[in-house]
Amino acid sequence: MSNEKTILPNSVLVSLYKDTLVLPELAKKKPEIIQNPLDAPVAQAPINKVTTPTATSDAQIKTSDAQAPTAVQIETDKDRTPISDLGQIKYLGEHLKQVTIIVKDELAVYLNENDLTLLSSILSACKLTLADIALINVAQQKLSLHEILNVLPSKLVMIFDVSSTTLKIKLPTTLYKSIQLGDTYLLFSNSLSLMQGGDQSAKLEKGKLWAILKSLFQL
Repeated sequence: MSNEKTILPNSVLVSLYKDTLVLPELAKKKPEIIQNPLDAPVAQAPINKVTTPTATSDAQIKTSDAQAPTAVQIETDKDRTPISDLGQIKYLGEHLKQVTIIVKDELAVYLNENDLTLLSSILSACKLTLADIALINVAQQKLSLHEILNVLPSKLVMIFDVSSTTLKIKLPTTLYKSIQLGDTYLLFSNSLSLMQGGDQSAKLEKGKLWAILKSLFQL
């Protein structure tokens, strides 16, 4: 037998051993794993990461909370008859009906409790409330009538125990008689303290005042 070796071409060798032949390049490469689509995990929506607030964010939150007014505070302010300071004139009420009341009480900021109670009764009889008027105590702030009307234009000014001289106007202080001054009616009266009680003099003062008020308010 001849010892001559037969060298087959590479293409023939590949065809003969194609099922067992492993090329060096492929042997080095890791097999790729393909998951079963049915076993693949369901896609989930991204989860927002929760972080612990920093000192700066805490400070901002506290500042915002401090600035926000509470509903209770708002309601309290609405229910209270405000004490206003408009144009450097301090007065009690809201002047809703353009009625100004001028008094002189040395011992009170606006008016002592007894006289304020009587005044509230008089206003109620005229279908008014304290919110409808502006109550000014000229014993605590020196004001002329001109200064008052410039800040608080009024249809009626009721003046209790304050002279025209004190208000710096050249008009006679005639009690219980309306005086027209431009678009404003003035009404001078004795003090509310003289109307306190049930004696004859107090009833007389209240009767005189009520007579002119009925005419002015058409009651």
